[in-house]
Amino acid sequence: MTEHDDEFDPELLDLLSAGLSPTPPPSGLRARLMQRVGGPERFLPFLDRLIGLFDLPESETRREIDAILDPDAEWESMVPGCSFRDFDGGPGIGEAHAGLIRLQPGHVFPNHRHVGEERVLMMQGRVVDEHGTEYRAGDVIVSADGTEHELRAIGDQEVIYAAVVVALEFTGDDDADP
Repeated sequence: MTEHDDEFDPELLDLLSAGLSPTPPPSGLRARLMQRVGGPERFLPFLDRLIGLFDLPESETRREIDAILDPDAEWESMVPGCSFRDFDGGPGIGEAHAGLIRLQPGHVFPNHRHVGEERVLMMQGRVVDEHGTEYRAGDVIVSADGTEHELRAIGDQEVIYAAVVVALEFTGDDDADP
């Protein structure tokens, strides 16, 4: 036996695959996959990270995830194209606020200064900050106390992110376009 006996001959694999007939996917598979991709399950890969970010039990974190797509959930308008959902986090976040933010395509979460550290977990869409740094789903943005920034939604998808923040001081021009 040589060290390569466990490898397949590429020509043999080509011959074998050429002899196979295509098999159509099971009926309804595409519809089921698209429902999962577009439904609340699409945020479940973030569940463990959100539990840690918010310091909440799984059941409470799932309730907040479900609120993202619930048309009856309460969201407050902040500025044009931006709404948020504020809720109590667990004791591990101290006096910070826990929340979810929705930012419509092309809109801006206005320039603001942080009072205390802010931690953001991007869950959907893409944003770019004033330095041109782009963030997308799965990225974490940590902003130190006293830092300033703004986030602009780019692309055609609504941006959704989770945040834990002590306080914000808005520093931008009130007449700035959305």
